Amino acid sequence: MSGTLSDTLQGLKDTGGLDLVAVVGSDGLLVESSQSPDIDADSFSALAASGLLMMDAMGRELDQGSAKQAILEYEQSVAILTPLDDELVLIALARGDSNLGRVRLVLRRGLPEINQAVAAI
Repeated sequence: MSGTLSDTLQGLKDTGGLDLVAVVGSDGLLVESSQSPDIDADSFSALAASGLLMMDAMGRELDQGSAKQAILEYEQSVAILTPLDDELVLIALARGDSNLGRVRLVLRRGLPEINQAVAAI
């Protein structure tokens, strides 16, 4: 994977077998995404920003600092939120039967390239 943020996210989606992978601003605005046709990336991004606020509030309440990652498991899917910096979060959505360890590994390995692509915007 290399190139633009769009290319990088598409590569992560394909490699990780993800339904959605996106970079979202802390205000909930979608920066870039790659998703399955049946997923509304804009709506999901707005909700993910709320999740990021919740993660930060919990960290402050527990006096543990900022969250490194949040994993939300649902009946048929898994959402993973990974802060990139103070302004951006990487969100990923996988099917519930996905290998969570593999998905996390793919995302972790893709972070340097995502950060490089974001810096080039």
